[in-house]
Amino acid sequence: MKRILLLLLIGCCLISACGKTEAVAPTGAPLAAATPTGAAAPVLPLVKASTMIPELYKEKALRPTEGSGVFLLCADPVEMNSGSHYDAYGVTADGSLEQLEEKLFNNAYTLDGSRYHLSFDWAEFDGTKVMTYVPADMEASMLSLSDQGSTSLFLLRWHTGEDDTVYTYYPVLLDLETGELTDFLADCRLGSLSRICNAAFSPNRNGLLLAQEGGAIYYCDLESGTVYSLDELSGQPVKACTLTDDKIICWNQGGEGGGVLGDYSFWSISLADFKRQEMPEPESELDTSALRFAHLAGFDSQLRQGCMFSGSPYALCTDGSGQTYVLDMKQWQLRAVEGYTLPASNLSCTGSLDGQRLLLKDTGNNRAAVLDYRDCTMVRLDAQNAERLIWFDSDTVLEQPGDGNFYLYDLK
Repeated sequence: MKRILLLLLIGCCLISACGKTEAVAPTGAPLAAATPTGAAAPVLPLVKASTMIPELYKEKALRPTEGSGVFLLCADPVEMNSGSHYDAYGVTADGSLEQLEEKLFNNAYTLDGSRYHLSFDWAEFDGTKVMTYVPADMEASMLSLSDQGSTSLFLLRWHTGEDDTVYTYYPVLLDLETGELTDFLADCRLGSLSRICNAAFSPNRNGLLLAQEGGAIYYCDLESGTVYSLDELSGQPVKACTLTDDKIICWNQGGEGGGVLGDYSFWSISLADFKRQEMPEPESELDTSALRFAHLAGFDSQLRQGCMFSGSPYALCTDGSGQTYVLDMKQWQLRAVEGYTLPASNLSCTGSLDGQRLLLKDTGNNRAAVLDYRDCTMVRLDAQNAERLIWFDSDTVLEQPGDGNFYLYDLK
């Protein structure tokens, strides 16, 4: 009798333990679309941190530079707000830090009668240049991620042109190896385009987007030296745009026609004849008027982390039910994203600076995912703190959760 009672007690304990295990939600539950009762929820692949790097190195705090994939470490006894010297470190394939060779640039130039002394230290990692020392009074700044070989795009502050026009910023090309400075806008008729606050090359570098304070956007055809106002070519204001090989895709809120999706209207300007072209009706059974954009990032007057950004040809939108779609502006297609329901609130979206990926931080549920726009695939990140995620470079997300370490999530 005692043996029977003992067996019954063991059976009850096992049943109770199984019930508790099923009732506990797993840590970092996947971001997934709602599914019918009894159906298996689609699970996004989980990406764990591939590298852990301590925040302190040589008893000093490392500083990640967003977008470039480089850590900076102050080399001075005391770090100042500006004018400090830094050592630069890249992350090797085995996850260790490698100090980068630092080079001195020191040249003086005369441009349109104005004298410039450009003196700074710089380093390079995987083709991306970073500045490791810049004097507080230097009259130029480098646009990171504008590199082509040894040349980078620099913005001269308060440059006075030949006609005495004073430019807030004036773009020039600087070869950091040879020291050559190229005034590639010398043959362009900039006219009253003086309050320049942002610039970005076209993919083939035959053109340059320019933005003025206040939001007006222009395109300079570097082969003909002609400057075009996108507002005038469009016949309406342009809020932002993105560049492809053969056209400029523009958008603004409101409007009518085939290019209207939700609250935005889209159209393009051909780089062959600089005429406006209307977008066709999208091939979709969706009610496109009900779409709402969660992320839409183009070239505008905002300078992003000191980096060159010509806009992303992709955008993320939802139909209101949480179903998520990618808008491919080049192909003018809407594609559904499987396995993800867009949170109704507490969502923060940050695009990679190459415009190819999107980091989604669901801070309300402390979850994070990355969308690859190109094939509409998503992964979730095994992050501790969704709020403390940034793009380290266009293929890597960095987390600084506050436990004394940096964590790198490799998306390649």
